[in-house]
Amino acid sequence: MKIRFLYHAEAVAAAGYLTLPVQEIMPAQASVALPILGGHASASAENFRHRNYLKFDRAESHVVGSYSEKDRAHGTLASTTIEGLNIMDVVTCDRIVARITTKHPGDGDPAFIPLGSRFENLRIAGHRIEIDLATDLFAEHDTWSKLNHAHQNKPAVKAELDKLAVARGKDNRMHVTLARLPEPLPGGLSRNGHGIYVPHFGTVYLAEYFASQALHRLLMMHVDLGCAVEGGYGIGGADGDGSPPPSQ
Repeated sequence: MKIRFLYHAEAVAAAGYLTLPVQEIMPAQASVALPILGGHASASAENFRHRNYLKFDRAESHVVGSYSEKDRAHGTLASTTIEGLNIMDVVTCDRIVARITTKHPGDGDPAFIPLGSRFENLRIAGHRIEIDLATDLFAEHDTWSKLNHAHQNKPAVKAELDKLAVARGKDNRMHVTLARLPEPLPGGLSRNGHGIYVPHFGTVYLAEYFASQALHRLLMMHVDLGCAVEGGYGIGGADGDGSPPPSQ
């Protein structure tokens, strides 16, 4: 029997702020949220420019929440696509896709998968950066219990997660980067934690993934500006979860 379910999914193509040379918030672009009863929604933006610092050609976001009789599970999809991204002529990318799907069976742990997320022709400071995303690892360990068990009991998986700069919060949430960065980085670029540091520009963090039992969140690009222009941009955000009402 189908039971009531409280859906949640969000997608945002781009957001950000500046602290120098001005202080301002950039309006979120192609931002969409799923109604609690499910359904579908979308948003888009074209030819956007934030001053002379960030621009893109087109962005489109989608969210879906539905119940599958075939799978006997509630599912959500959150995705956003950004085309023709350019940040200060230092970071460019033809296409960025953030995608998270979830499946909530009636009797079992919810599953979260970021498969389909990707960068197409990413360039940083003129260098093409080939990014291998660890979406395969999280597709294999798609539930919180599987991920926790593998991290604690499978040395190979633990080593892989630790290499992805895993951090565990007090509430047991996990923070990793899905990006397996190339080694060595091209000349002039260096590692800053799990990000790529560009002198006189800032640090570019790729495919940050925040996982917990109830919610998985993906931010495909976070740029921390640290030069004559200070501030930050977030590109390609998607998250999804959901649950039955407390009474159920």
